[in-house]
Amino acid sequence: MSTGFRILSAAAAASLFLPTTLGAQDRPTFELPSITVTALSEADPLYESAASLYEAGEWEEAAKLYRDAAEGMPENDPNSYVTYDQSARLYFYAGEFGDARNMMEHAAGVAKATGDMVSAAYRHVDAAFIAVWEGYAGKRREHVAAAEQYAVDYEFDAADADKIQALTRGVAALPVEEKD
Repeated sequence: MSTGFRILSAAAAASLFLPTTLGAQDRPTFELPSITVTALSEADPLYESAASLYEAGEWEEAAKLYRDAAEGMPENDPNSYVTYDQSARLYFYAGEFGDARNMMEHAAGVAKATGDMVSAAYRHVDAAFIAVWEGYAGKRREHVAAAEQYAVDYEFDAADADKIQALTRGVAALPVEEKD
């Protein structure tokens, strides 16, 4: 028997007797958030109706359909993020600022639930901007603070952190005309 073969055989035999816990030494475990994704079908009548209403300029009605679709999805479904965001933008175009801000808040919540903190921060900036149009200074401050806090807490890269800071400064400087 060759010397190389004996050494290899001895090493293989020794590995059989090593403690099994050697490979599983105190490693930290992490639990990632669960994400549910459902494919949006272009053939879905709700989306077809919303798209046709949007194209016809019926923004408020289209926003309601998008809101209804988003509310029917799981909270951590990235498609609900897109759908809430679309609903918010259409409500804004329709002049329904309270509904627009509410939908943007939902979009921020879904982004956070899916672990996309950068998108959540940007949606808070959007919600702060909508609050200016709504005449709601308290909500503007709340969303500006949330966006800035996300950038700090989640250590955004320099480009995103600088952009969030610039946007929040801009929104915070806008005058808010309190509305009844």
